[in-house]
Amino acid sequence: MTARAGYVGSGVVHLLIGWLVVLLGFGNASSGSETDQSGALEQLARVPGGVVLLWAVAVGTAALTLRLLLEAVVGGRSDSARGWAARAKDVGKAIVYGVVSYSAATFALGVGKSSSGSSRSAAARALATPGGVFLLLAAAAVAIAIGIGLVVIGCRRSFRKHIVRPPRSLDRPVTVLAVVGYVGKGLAVVVVGVLIAVAGFRSDPGQATGLDGAFDAVRQLPAGSVLLVAIGVAFLAYGVWSFFRARFARL
Repeated sequence: MTARAGYVGSGVVHLLIGWLVVLLGFGNASSGSETDQSGALEQLARVPGGVVLLWAVAVGTAALTLRLLLEAVVGGRSDSARGWAARAKDVGKAIVYGVVSYSAATFALGVGKSSSGSSRSAAARALATPGGVFLLLAAAAVAIAIGIGLVVIGCRRSFRKHIVRPPRSLDRPVTVLAVVGYVGKGLAVVVVGVLIAVAGFRSDPGQATGLDGAFDAVRQLPAGSVLLVAIGVAFLAYGVWSFFRARFARL
């Protein structure tokens, strides 16, 4: 039950990000507001009962993080290459949900910080170390690989193996939501990776940002507003898909 709550928490965060990105695309975003995970959590903290919701997100995603780590360690997988790849995938997911849990808890406590600022600080520290450029390029490669992986999951519909088949009346809507969500989110993560790579090549930590910077970069493109609205809709779709995943997840 707590693991399912983690998917619900992830859904809430993605819905908020999607809504902020759509507003940004229409030029209605609040001044100074961020359109990434930290911005979404900050918005959640401002609504009545938001702190309670933040703690619910933090606890739910923490439970899902623990479950993924346990699955990676004692999941009964073989020692084949595929088995180790599955373990690494679970660990990667655990890190993502762990970050969400930590961020939600910090905003619930009133000490949350901008993730884009953290990204620049981390990039600056990396560039200050010997071989820092290569560290940033490696991080960029990982982000791009994750983004492409999300796109592939959506296009191949391999997300189906993680859920029990929904009733026929819901099967098609759930599939469409997942495909749109995975592909849109994957493209956004690829842009993040490209920005990190640019920071590495230019030795400029100011270029290394998270989703917030990626959305801003998309806005600068021709027809960028249209693209932003499309990406925002994709994040909204992923958020709704997360609710269905909580309901139909194979646990």
